[in-house]
Amino acid sequence: MNKVCIAGIGPGSLAYVTPAALEAIQNCDLLVGGKRNLDSFRHLEKETYEFKSSLEDLYLFVERERCQRRICVIVSGDPGFFSLLDFFLKKLGKDALEVIPGISSFQYLFAKMAKPWKDFALCSMHGRDTDLIRKLTEKDGVFLLTDRVNNPGIIADFLLEHGFNDYVMTVGENLSYPEERIVSGKPKEIIKDHFSNLCVVVIEKDGME
Repeated sequence: MNKVCIAGIGPGSLAYVTPAALEAIQNCDLLVGGKRNLDSFRHLEKETYEFKSSLEDLYLFVERERCQRRICVIVSGDPGFFSLLDFFLKKLGKDALEVIPGISSFQYLFAKMAKPWKDFALCSMHGRDTDLIRKLTEKDGVFLLTDRVNNPGIIADFLLEHGFNDYVMTVGENLSYPEERIVSGKPKEIIKDHFSNLCVVVIEKDGME
């Protein structure tokens, strides 16, 4: 039985795919991932399986195919940061997995900001409840993975509603892609802007260095 490789491919651009991840992708028999991630490697002409929404279907397919083929599951950012690693650990166990780390969107954005991230809370709003108020009071700031519902505008509105008017939001949009945009401003400024669905957000007190 072949191990299943889960490889982080970074924020999006091929420039941020590590050599180890690229080697795993090139050597696999079957490449599994979401459409956007698979599109980045179409030039390799690998057989692919597109993951759409059903985690159970994904598991059943991988479990069946790994008997005979080497599978590489590609995920955005790093597999261990709000990604598929938790799911596959529960289903297959660690002995069935090979995990290759990737550059997370939080690492990328903080690097662009030239700011250490060790004192920030790292959170996701992908279908999760995040106690944002508590985290903002306990930490220097918060990094958030967003989704279509919890987008930068909704987050800015939440901050204004709860009195965080003087905090600064930094929105990283389409990170590492040619259309990348990084915008900083108070919530009242961010709420007026429009962003794509591919965004992450940093929130911090005004004046932090």
